[in-house]
Amino acid sequence: MTSLRPWAGSRLGEGVGELWAAGPDSAVTLPDGGSCTLDELAASASAALVGSAGLAALGPRFPLLAKLIDPSEWLSLQVHPDDALARRLYGPGTLGKDECWVVLEATPGARLVVGPRAGLGSDGVRAAIAAGAMSFGDLAVHDAAAGDVLNVRAGTIHAIGPGTFIYELEQPSDLTFRISDWGRPATPGRHLHLDEARQAVDPALRAEVIGRRWRLDGGVLEERHLRLEVVGGDGSAARAPRHPAGRSPDVVTAVGAPVALSGDGWAQTLSPLETAVVPAAVAAYEISTAPGGRALVGSLPG
Repeated sequence: MTSLRPWAGSRLGEGVGELWAAGPDSAVTLPDGGSCTLDELAASASAALVGSAGLAALGPRFPLLAKLIDPSEWLSLQVHPDDALARRLYGPGTLGKDECWVVLEATPGARLVVGPRAGLGSDGVRAAIAAGAMSFGDLAVHDAAAGDVLNVRAGTIHAIGPGTFIYELEQPSDLTFRISDWGRPATPGRHLHLDEARQAVDPALRAEVIGRRWRLDGGVLEERHLRLEVVGGDGSAARAPRHPAGRSPDVVTAVGAPVALSGDGWAQTLSPLETAVVPAAVAAYEISTAPGGRALVGSLPG
């Protein structure tokens, strides 16, 4: 699934700012030639696709969303609600959004907004949001570099800047509250959500840098809704055994060079930026990366 955006770069195609690599609405071709979405497949396959962790988290729904984001301008300044606020505002079953970012590329001077500036305070943050007056002077920024990994929990004010190319793993939700669109004209599909953002924001939160140069602190990012691992990255070929074994699906994205997946009686090679979903019912398989290649592996925690 691709999305045309006013801030889009050109890496994913003209006007395409986001590519939804794998998520509930992704189309799957069935053995009989028909098709369905991953959410529809989860409803019928249940634990065979989403595993015990998926069923515990969301029931028979596909539990992850992986995106590629390519901006030539600043994305809107925004905040996502947590599950509790999402359900209070929009009803049972609505999800908030925890997410994490991997910086795939960054030009010199590329930046990310990672929260409000230190010292602004809770009252100052909420007052600036309510007035529609939050500016760069109110914000903390991170100088982006390829291989940076950041954890962005629901409630964190954030924005992705031009010159970056981002992989994003998140809860399967597109619920976003815009605080500022940097002066771009409002349209019916793009307006501000100041009251909702004021409720959603946690002024104390900052996006946390948990990895640099493709190496994660502790080897893995594990949050309440997400788990991210990086296979490869030191310039040489790498091999990593994986054992879904009924617990969680793996969402595997190739970066930099082809990535090979192989299991009992099956094999798949991913070109750079291609993504595969390995069902939870797969007992074991192996990921192999070429020199200079990496596999980003999203799954559920626990």
